[in-house]
Amino acid sequence: MSSKRRDRQRYSGLTAGGRLDPKVAEMLQDAVPNKAALTAKQKRDRQRKRVMYDIDPTIKAVVQSFAKREDTSASQFVEILLAFGLRAYLRGDPELKQAMSLETRKRSRTPRFYWDLALPDEWMLMLEAYLAEAKKPRKWGQ
Repeated sequence: MSSKRRDRQRYSGLTAGGRLDPKVAEMLQDAVPNKAALTAKQKRDRQRKRVMYDIDPTIKAVVQSFAKREDTSASQFVEILLAFGLRAYLRGDPELKQAMSLETRKRSRTPRFYWDLALPDEWMLMLEAYLAEAKKPRKWGQ
């Protein structure tokens, strides 16, 4: 196929090979998004920040399982749980207060913070029991 013929076969900015035309790619690089045309969800999503926390693999597995059951992302599921936990903390939830009490804390070995908090054993046992039950094969009709 000749060079001229190949250049003529373009469809909506794509070359015949399915690649983005270099001129279109350059134009898109310089394009400024129309902020007024963004939906409310797009505006909220732009303000979201990615964070990383160290959590127990059991908790991660349970979160992924629940998120799958709720047909949503693990990130959205954790956001709901965090907001719920923060509200419980602000309300002074007695179970949460007990989990974070001075009797359960341990002195941290790092200079960045003073305390290490540990999850109550009963919470972890409940999550591990859920995971063990969820991994069991289901019988027909259940």
